[in-house]
Amino acid sequence: MKKILDTALKILKWTGIVIGSLIVILLIVRFTGTAINRITPDGGINEEVYIDVNGQKQWLGIYGEDKNNPVMLYLHGGPGNSTSYADWAIMRKLAKDYTVVSWDQRDCGKTWLKDPKGTPVTSELMRKDLKVVVDYLLEHLNKEKLTFLGMSWGTYYDCDFALAYPEKTECIINLSQCVDEKVSALAVREYYLEKTKNDPEYHALAEKYEPLIFDNMTDKQKQDFESWQNAAPEQRKKMEESNSELKSFLERTKEQTLIVTRLSEKYMFPEEDVFAESDINLAGAVFFNPYYSIGELIGILNYDADKDFNMKQKNFFDEFSLKDKKTYSVPIYVMQGDKDDIGGVAEKYIGSITAPDKDFRYISGGHMSTILQSEKLSEFVHNISEKLKRL
Repeated sequence: MKKILDTALKILKWTGIVIGSLIVILLIVRFTGTAINRITPDGGINEEVYIDVNGQKQWLGIYGEDKNNPVMLYLHGGPGNSTSYADWAIMRKLAKDYTVVSWDQRDCGKTWLKDPKGTPVTSELMRKDLKVVVDYLLEHLNKEKLTFLGMSWGTYYDCDFALAYPEKTECIINLSQCVDEKVSALAVREYYLEKTKNDPEYHALAEKYEPLIFDNMTDKQKQDFESWQNAAPEQRKKMEESNSELKSFLERTKEQTLIVTRLSEKYMFPEEDVFAESDINLAGAVFFNPYYSIGELIGILNYDADKDFNMKQKNFFDEFSLKDKKTYSVPIYVMQGDKDDIGGVAEKYIGSITAPDKDFRYISGGHMSTILQSEKLSEFVHNISEKLKRL
């Protein structure tokens, strides 16, 4: 028995030594990798800073190979969906042409880790935040204008700013362009109707599909529905029993959920596999991130946009709708995944606007493909940079 225990203890001891050694090696490798990534290029810039933005300390990462290059501000998606834990590796591919600035917007990413406010987010506050950040960068980097690189929600954000402040905007480069939530929703319905025209069962479902069911609610329906949402579970049943209109609306929403689930499962493009889509090693980008400590990487796993990004303004996206904004004073260039523009909403919008210069192109892929396919992105950005020099 003693011999068995001694053997077991030796196994545990050596297992612990091996595991401990592996952890030490990994830490050394990470330390070396992040130290290399913190090196400032000769004549360039590599820094991170927190600045006060309307009452919150917000994070900026700035990287460029030549301080004389124009400045590009990357606006991530969401809102509330920072990807700074990995996207630095993509942004640096653009650094030959631009000094690239990554910004973790209000209450997300390193901004949230440093100073989580939970302040109610409004369209007005987000506009004020962007104005503060742009003005800081122009002064800090001694520039008169900057270029925007918008991704998803960021394409609303930068177009909105450029329309208001063309004198601070060099140009707009957008990935996965958004135009209007309602227009896109109706385009999806038309897509389903077209796709199911030879499938009677699913065509009947498409005809019943109401993508704007919540947008078309009466004021009373909205009030009743919000009261129901905020009620305790035991109270909801009583509310449904005493309010036939509410009960009918809830039944319609359940039916709509089933309809869109069935339609999307059969006719919508499959969800993206970001690891397969990306041409960079995402795990490596996270592990060797020069801006995140291990503790911060662990901490960001606890981020929940639904809980931590406090957006309660009902018409938030309507405020940023671009459908009726057709005149730009700055060039605008868009790259879109061909599976991410149902009904050609983005392509038609760019085709309809006037601007000093514009371009729209598809690449193969979905919503995230435009940033994950970093080689195509860097080529797109480089070509734009060269074109702007000639304009």
